[in-house]
Amino acid sequence: MSYSFKKYFLMLANYNAWANQKLFFVLKDLNEDQINQNCGAYFESLFRTANHILVADILWFERIHGVVQSQYALDEIVHADLDSLTNARFLKDQSMIAFVQQLNDEAFHGTISYTRHGQRHTEPLIGVLAHVFNHQTHHRGQLHSMIFQITGISLALDLIYFQREQVDLYR
Repeated sequence: MSYSFKKYFLMLANYNAWANQKLFFVLKDLNEDQINQNCGAYFESLFRTANHILVADILWFERIHGVVQSQYALDEIVHADLDSLTNARFLKDQSMIAFVQQLNDEAFHGTISYTRHGQRHTEPLIGVLAHVFNHQTHHRGQLHSMIFQITGISLALDLIYFQREQVDLYR
């Protein structure tokens, strides 16, 4: 079966939603101290790291859509409680899937332009999408490590596990 950019990025968008659901399923069973425990990660805690991932996704998709960007700092807490953060994460994941789904093959070869800190950037959409999904994976690894540190729970979050579950879609 041949792979198109659309099929590839749909796989990554669905994989991210799947992995995020697994992580947030564990987070809901932790207490406030555990969620906010400083684990020595760049964004310190599970809660702050999960907020960072969402902030980055919001900012990148505002750039992709060409709207005036929110003025969020990368370490900003955009949702002050786990329930609202979980809901926002789910909604963002669904919107990311829908965005990729609506693209035609030609759109993947386009560019996006945006201004950050007064500097104008133009990036290929393919590169931006690759960055967004890779960024999530990077920080989910940190979340997984913190969960293991706090609880001893280890999750099978590798892409290959998702692909095996979705065998009919990604082969």
